[in-house]
Amino acid sequence: MHSVSAMNPSWLIFLFGLATALKKMRFATSTHEMAKLLQLEDDLILDMRQYVEALQLKINTMRLFQKEWENRLDQADENPTTHVANPLVSFPLVRRMHMDTPKLFKFAREDVSYEKFLGHNLDHINLMELQEAADGFFQFLNIYSLNENEVANGKLYGKQYNVRLSAADCFALGNHLERLKLGNQAVKWFNISLEQYDDSLDPVYKILESSRSQIWQYMGLTLVKMQKLPESHAAFKKSLELTAEDDHVWSVNHLANNLGHMFIHLETCRGRNTVPKKFYLRCRYFTEGDPFLQLAPLKLEQLNLDPFIGIFHDVISIGEQKNLINLTRNRLRLQNPQRAVMEAEVELNASKEVERIHRRIEDMTGLNLEESPPLTILNYGIGGQHPIHLDCEQFMDFGEPQPQSYTSAKVLFYLSDVQMGGYASFPELGFGFKPSRGSALVVHNMDNAANCDIRSLQATCPVLLGTHWVASKWISGSGQWRRKPCRM
Repeated sequence: MHSVSAMNPSWLIFLFGLATALKKMRFATSTHEMAKLLQLEDDLILDMRQYVEALQLKINTMRLFQKEWENRLDQADENPTTHVANPLVSFPLVRRMHMDTPKLFKFAREDVSYEKFLGHNLDHINLMELQEAADGFFQFLNIYSLNENEVANGKLYGKQYNVRLSAADCFALGNHLERLKLGNQAVKWFNISLEQYDDSLDPVYKILESSRSQIWQYMGLTLVKMQKLPESHAAFKKSLELTAEDDHVWSVNHLANNLGHMFIHLETCRGRNTVPKKFYLRCRYFTEGDPFLQLAPLKLEQLNLDPFIGIFHDVISIGEQKNLINLTRNRLRLQNPQRAVMEAEVELNASKEVERIHRRIEDMTGLNLEESPPLTILNYGIGGQHPIHLDCEQFMDFGEPQPQSYTSAKVLFYLSDVQMGGYASFPELGFGFKPSRGSALVVHNMDNAANCDIRSLQATCPVLLGTHWVASKWISGSGQWRRKPCRM
């Protein structure tokens, strides 16, 4: 029997906590409390069963490794030198020693340690060895113009050998080609890897980080670098379909979502995603807010209700448009070269027209502009755009007042027509539209709980022909976000 002094400190803490809990519960004095103890024992048995199953799963996986190695050994020639002279043997051998065996060692160390098995030093079989083996394999393949699929399945010069490349072998060859920036060839070997995949070895491939999901993920990354966005999006979606619950797939999911948004945005810029025609959306005269609107209502076209997105037509006169452009024409500065857009701010007291426009924004949105930054006039050049973005950031402190940088809404006044391009795009909602001069777009960036709403993702398509003038107004959520009007 172990003495208390020899026990692990963590066990002492556990036993002390257990003894304290048992003392408080007093099981022997009540059958009701005793039933709780029985439940505790049932929980312990369940935990033990799960632990034993986990150990058995590890044993089964190790046996898969063992069986695969023994089968390979049985197929080997008696003369080792002759056997490794075959490139279908030599490259997989180097790859297995450099990539597979260290991961198998790591897997074996997790619960049980076999010093004889784990004591081998493989440091001398490094990445350089693997890369050289891969280079030699491809030199052999290219010089003799061999078919990749036939070679992967063990066929050289019409002769079938009793060896073949595994899915992990082909996956490593694809990754080597990707490092050499040979994307098309890399994708070909990723596809061959999927064809060679043996589902019965799936637990092994997960340990080796060569599962179907990971192959599709690397294929998607390669296709992204090749600017093949639809194909890469499909690859990431396939990777997500094949992931297990315990797999770490946040990055894949993030890439898939981003590419999905990009794909929708590209379709919008090409004029294929028009304004949604949903039964609950309508055009109407807007009379809310200021009593003056009862006499001179604004023309509102609802594009989306949650989050609210709407276009106010004929809401800024030609004279007001020209005034904003003239106030900034000589002050425009390039703030972001990648967007190819010049901009300048216009203060509230710059002109009577600017003051009227601010009052109109308050009437249109029902929001207070007191803490909001000035109007910004934007002039997009050829190719000028605003990539997919959110105009809000999620704040962490829910106290008041909120920082001025917290934007609850945005208004865009369109001061010119664009001959080609310049579409407004909403990738998460799947639609866009071509702006018209004199109209204004209102977008709410937060939901009814004052959280930054990812559904308000937006972008501006590149200008292909013409000039694109826009007046932008960010509305701060500081101190007034509870007054967000209900549009339902």
